[in-house]
Amino acid sequence: MEPKPIADPAPVEEPGPVVEPLPVVEPGPVVEPGPVVEPEPVVVPVPDPVVPVSPAPGEGGNELAQPDAAEQLHEEVEAELAAQAPEPAARPRRVEGPEWRGIVLVTGTDTDVGKTIVTAAIAAAAQAAGLRVAVIKPGQTGTVLGVPTDVEQVQRLAAPHTARTLATYPEPLAPLAAAKVAELPPLELYEVVDAIRAEAERHDLVLVEGAGGLLVPMGVRPSGEAWTFADLATTLGVSTVVVARAGLGTLNHTALTLEALARRGVPAGVVLGAWPADPELVHWANLSELVPHLVGALPDGAGGMEPGVFRRSAPGWLTPALHGVIDNWRTWADEVH
Repeated sequence: MEPKPIADPAPVEEPGPVVEPLPVVEPGPVVEPGPVVEPEPVVVPVPDPVVPVSPAPGEGGNELAQPDAAEQLHEEVEAELAAQAPEPAARPRRVEGPEWRGIVLVTGTDTDVGKTIVTAAIAAAAQAAGLRVAVIKPGQTGTVLGVPTDVEQVQRLAAPHTARTLATYPEPLAPLAAAKVAELPPLELYEVVDAIRAEAERHDLVLVEGAGGLLVPMGVRPSGEAWTFADLATTLGVSTVVVARAGLGTLNHTALTLEALARRGVPAGVVLGAWPADPELVHWANLSELVPHLVGALPDGAGGMEPGVFRRSAPGWLTPALHGVIDNWRTWADEVH
């Protein structure tokens, strides 16, 4: 038997780099999900509502139990008017807030409501309090009538440190209309603003008296568009005194003027320009409605007083906001009744 041939041995390969095997991660035990447990609701205690209870007569009560001053005042005046009692129905009310300084505008619900005399009274009261006062009348109309101008009346009654009229027109019309009729230059808004601000740098209080009511056309802007006293108030960003009548019809006119100012963001207070010597029920009723806005009330005929008497009396017609001394309308009403 022939021997099998011996095969050549296979070539020996050099060993390559040793690769460590990846560790085998054994899967953990499978946990069956348990039942879902709903969390218990958290109950937040809610306090019982506070029910204000009016205190019994003679007992004290907390602030929440007291009706506001306007509501009490309304109830009082209704009762007194129903009984036609002669006693005044105005409830005492202290006027809060700081004194008005800087620039203050004086407008009215209409013409001939007493703006000039009120302006003089504020000037007199402020000077009595030690302030340096200027009074400016942007546009004086009706000079053809030959009567004293508004600034002349203020000078006679109050003698402010400075009193100026920026423009005068003959005809007794609104300033812009009077300028057109006379063919004179109308009041330019920013010239008026500059003149007022210049006086404010030299005085503690600058009173600017308007013409007629709040929306009477006063002059023109550089664009030629008309401007009103309301535009002057918003341009200057200052408070405004609204002079109103005391008699029938004043509530609507005053409310309209205050609303127009409020929509423009202008703070305002009301002064009654002529409180009658013998007030009727309508006057007391109007007074009670206006008390939340009142910062003063002048007696009828105040403009005819001797200047020294006027100046001494003026603080007693105004609240502390206008440098006066009225802090209780009931006391004021008792004194003038």
